[in-house]
Amino acid sequence: MFYFLSKILVILIKPTVWLFLLMLAAIFSKKKRKKILFFTFILFYILTNSFLADNCAKMWEAKDMKLKKRYDVGIVLGGISNYDSQKKIHNFNKHADRLMYAEQLYRRGVIKKILLSGGNGMLFSNGYKEAESMKHYLLKNNIPEKDLIIEKKSRNTKENASYTAKILKNSFKEKKILLITSAIHIKRAKFCFDKSNITVDYLATDRINSNAKIRFDYLFIPQSRAIEVWEELIHEWFGYISYKLFF
Repeated sequence: MFYFLSKILVILIKPTVWLFLLMLAAIFSKKKRKKILFFTFILFYILTNSFLADNCAKMWEAKDMKLKKRYDVGIVLGGISNYDSQKKIHNFNKHADRLMYAEQLYRRGVIKKILLSGGNGMLFSNGYKEAESMKHYLLKNNIPEKDLIIEKKSRNTKENASYTAKILKNSFKEKKILLITSAIHIKRAKFCFDKSNITVDYLATDRINSNAKIRFDYLFIPQSRAIEVWEELIHEWFGYISYKLFF
C-alpha cells in the first residue's frame, strides 16, 4: 500500500503539476484570477532559475567521502536506464555515472564484486528488470559474470536496501561495502541501508556542476533544466521525510 500511495504522491509533488493546476485554477476562478496568476508567475520564475535550483541541490548533496583501498562489494542502485527491446540498446539517463564509476572501480581493483540492485519502479510493471539490463551491459564490456550479483525485485530505494541487505547478510557478512549512487540520492539511500543494518561507505556520482560560470542568463533567464533539478530535489526531500516517518 505504501508503494502505491508513494507513486501517486510523487506525481502530485512534481513542479510541472503545480503549475498546471494553478493555471487551471486561474481559468476557472474569475475573482482571484490576478492573484493566482501573480503567484504562478513567481513560482514559475523560481522553478526555472538555474542558479537557485543548482545551489539548493548542492546543499542537499552528500559531501565526498574518503574511500578505503579495497571493498568486497560495490552496490549500484538502479534508476539509470531502460532497454529498447526492438533496437536492442540501453538508453541511459544522467544517472548512468553510477554504473560507469562501478565499472572503473572494478577494473582498478577497488571493488571485487558488483551488486546491481533494481527491478521495475513503474506503478504498472512492464516486465523490465533494470538489474538484468545493467548486468547485460557489463557482460558486454567483459566484466566476468562470476563477479556480478543482481537483485531484481526492488521497486524503490527502501526495497533496494532491504532486498540487498538479505544478500549481503547471507554472503558478505562483515565485509567492506561501497554504495554507489547519485550525490543528491546519498542521504536517502544511506538512511535506508542504515535502517537495514548494513554499514556502507559511499561514492557520490553525477554531482551538480560546481564550476558553473556566473552569467546573466544563468542568474536571471528562465531555463527548463532548472525544473528538472527542482523535481529531483523535491522528490528526494519527499522520499527522505517519508522514509523517516514510515521506515
